[in-house]
Amino acid sequence: MNLQDYIQKAEKAYKDHRFEDAIVFYKKAIALDSENARLYSEIGISYYHLNDKTNALSNLDKAIELEPTKSYRYSSRGYIKGGLKMLTEAILDYEKAIELDPTDSITFNNLGLLQEQKGWAKMAESNFDKADSLEGILKKNKISLPDAGSKEDVTIAKGTEDTDSNSSKTEDSNALNKSELLKGVFTKKEVFKEFIAFVKNGFKLKSEEE
Repeated sequence: MNLQDYIQKAEKAYKDHRFEDAIVFYKKAIALDSENARLYSEIGISYYHLNDKTNALSNLDKAIELEPTKSYRYSSRGYIKGGLKMLTEAILDYEKAIELDPTDSITFNNLGLLQEQKGWAKMAESNFDKADSLEGILKKNKISLPDAGSKEDVTIAKGTEDTDSNSSKTEDSNALNKSELLKGVFTKKEVFKEFIAFVKNGFKLKSEEE
């Protein structure tokens, strides 16, 4: 099989919650493309679902090593660290992500959620306000996410698409499958939009334990 075959099999296994199989296929893909940061990120997420903290973080570290100037890599690792209750470390990752991309509203929001858990109410409120402000600016200037189905990382990119034109939001954001949300928010525009709604409807990282 070629690289794309292994990636497709890994993605299918992940979707089916067969995380051990997903890891096997991601490893085969990495053997063919060892400089692909996205593969390390996705295998790291798979390890996270198996409660393998060491391998989850080591692979996310590798993704950052390969792409140290991409804000998305730090926000991804910050999300996983938050889920592992490594709040201080997660906050540092989110702060680095914001340093690299000060227009990332979702990272401001996630940072605020962690600061809230730490009891830093004023700092949290400040970041929630920034997230709301940035989201309004993005809509006003018709700044969109990458095309649906793109294999590129989720970033904010200027375009002509009106983000308000997509009305296919989930009927119940809180019903989103946790593992699909976790991976989809990193790779698909529709899920990213649902994730924003999900957060606004009261999502907290502590729900990972519920």
